[in-house]
Amino acid sequence: MTNQIIPFNDVAERGAAVVDQLTSALGLPRTLLPENEEITHALQELPRYLNRIPPQLRDQFIAKAVVAASVGLFDGAIVYVWDAVIQQTRHKIEAFGTPMIKAVLNKEKDATLSELTDAQTLELAYQLNLMDRQGFLFLSQCREIRNQASVAHPSDIELDDTEFINFVSRCAKYGLSDVEEQNGVSLQTVIGLIENESVGEEAIAELGSQIAHTFELQRDFYTSLLYSKYVNPSNPTSQRENALKLVMRFSTEISDKSKSDLLSRHTEILAKGDTEKKSAANSRQFFSKIGILNDLGNAEQVAICTKAIENLQSAHLGFNNFYTEPPFAERLEEISIQISPLPAVVIGPFVKAVLQAYLGNAWGVSSQAMPFYSKMLNNLTPQGIEVLFNELDRLNRGDLKDWKIENVAMLLQHYNKSVLLNDSQKFLLMKLSKKFSIN
Repeated sequence: MTNQIIPFNDVAERGAAVVDQLTSALGLPRTLLPENEEITHALQELPRYLNRIPPQLRDQFIAKAVVAASVGLFDGAIVYVWDAVIQQTRHKIEAFGTPMIKAVLNKEKDATLSELTDAQTLELAYQLNLMDRQGFLFLSQCREIRNQASVAHPSDIELDDTEFINFVSRCAKYGLSDVEEQNGVSLQTVIGLIENESVGEEAIAELGSQIAHTFELQRDFYTSLLYSKYVNPSNPTSQRENALKLVMRFSTEISDKSKSDLLSRHTEILAKGDTEKKSAANSRQFFSKIGILNDLGNAEQVAICTKAIENLQSAHLGFNNFYTEPPFAERLEEISIQISPLPAVVIGPFVKAVLQAYLGNAWGVSSQAMPFYSKMLNNLTPQGIEVLFNELDRLNRGDLKDWKIENVAMLLQHYNKSVLLNDSQKFLLMKLSKKFSIN
């Protein structure tokens, strides 16, 4: 007997029928699973988006996702699709080699991508130019859906056929394509220049200009990489000098977040004492050349603040964040009171992290953490107010739910009574009040 090819529409109808038969045979309520119409529609639409995935990437994860979807297990199917995305992303990153992974993880010994969370993996792929900003945005949304609405964790959020197809569409387009974004600055180009003993000043200036004009995440990555190359005394002198010359070409574009990270790493070097004397001296020279030597006096404060900010961000982006955020929010508020004013380089990351948590995600906010967020955002320095207003100005009112707009309104009403605002901030406050319809 030969195998017969069954039309896909027939397969979709049979999948729905199987659900009826199984639930009936087991005595389970049919309402526990999606309706037959949803299952049929999902399976009819699925081939269109699976065809976007190159044949070599349609692996066991994709096969399991199709089988799960055929019986209405959309919340299970998206886990398999997401696993395929993360696996493919890691394969692309691994192509850059172990040295790059070691540099990113700041490890002295060999490191693996398994040490990274999914969020860190996506950010690293973006830094390395393996996806563009649009892909990073949509895959980050898919990551949150996978965390909040799949069988990976207990959840009362249900996915229908349309949401499942949208998830597959985005993963296929941005995470399971063999097409790589070619804009930005290639890591191989940077490494090649650093290792070239006879590289000229013109080549350094040109590459420095390219890094200065690339996107911030990638520029932060190269700043960290060049710092690692320069402070390590075991690296050849020519490589260390090339790294320093290159970073000086875009030093005015280094972000506050990047400076904060460098200061934290300097503190770690100091903590090792005599064993890292040469590295500490190199680090001070590096800071001198990029113009942040004066910040070394409060490096310990910066390190404390940075760690607290990172802990809050991790809690906010992690699973079950509504319950895990409060202690980290309370800790950050305590630090912001004890270290007052906050070091200038951490004010930007501080305000952005707290505002992100204050506005919550698609499902709400951590109610127990909100008092801490409100206190921190209501007691900003003039520099912090400037960051806050600029961040609020970037928001698209049409993308915000009503309760998020109410949270924004409370901030604006608070600062409408503030005596700390300068003229430009007062003007921006009026603009924001109009934008969010605040009387």
